[in-house]
Amino acid sequence: MKPVRGELVVVPDAEAFADQGARLFAAAAAAAAGERFVACIAGGSTPRALYERLAEAPWRETIDWARIDLVLGDERFVAPEDAKSNVRMIREALVDRLPVPPRLHPVPFAGMTVDQAAAAYQLDLAAIHGGELLDPARPVFDLCLLGMGDDGHTASLLPGQEDLLGERQRWVMPVTKGRPEPRVTLTYPILESARLVVFLVSGAGKREMLDRVLGGADRDAPAARLAPAGRLVWLADRAAAGRWAG
Repeated sequence: MKPVRGELVVVPDAEAFADQGARLFAAAAAAAAGERFVACIAGGSTPRALYERLAEAPWRETIDWARIDLVLGDERFVAPEDAKSNVRMIREALVDRLPVPPRLHPVPFAGMTVDQAAAAYQLDLAAIHGGELLDPARPVFDLCLLGMGDDGHTASLLPGQEDLLGERQRWVMPVTKGRPEPRVTLTYPILESARLVVFLVSGAGKREMLDRVLGGADRDAPAARLAPAGRLVWLADRAAAGRWAG
């Protein structure tokens, strides 16, 4: 049972999962120094309830949303109003429900190819960071929320795609194979440039992969390969945690 790289937080159910995720977000925002709090956030179904919780009391009032920048860890290359768009989900679940919304940075789409969108998003991230050099003493993100698929992927860093997994220069890459639609994903160098990374893992369908990652049996899974500069937390519900629930 020993391995587990990072901290493991296990909660009993979906409601506690959303609550704990919101508390981690709020604590990271409160601890952040300076005028800006920059968070990389996940798409998909797992974090939606967490975002909805953040849009409710007490977090909608106690978090200083005006100083927050939200960046997407990945995005399907579809129109922002498309039902499959991560930015649409984030707007509906969180941003549009807040009295003072944070600055949300969508992946550009209109009039671009997926390669152009990836290059443009890298420029956006460099502008937020104040340059294109990564410094371990000055992480890009105060917080990075990531999901993990049942195949071990995170963001759109997919198993077996070494052109993505091995990229150490570009912060943003196009993904043109392995999924029904093209995607844009952040890469390891920028995802690892974070004071706190929280993996959000829920549901029995993730149990086998989470067990392999926490136990050290699958060190090649994309999620297992992430080595953040700061703190690493695995937030899991009991259904996903399995034998790790204690």
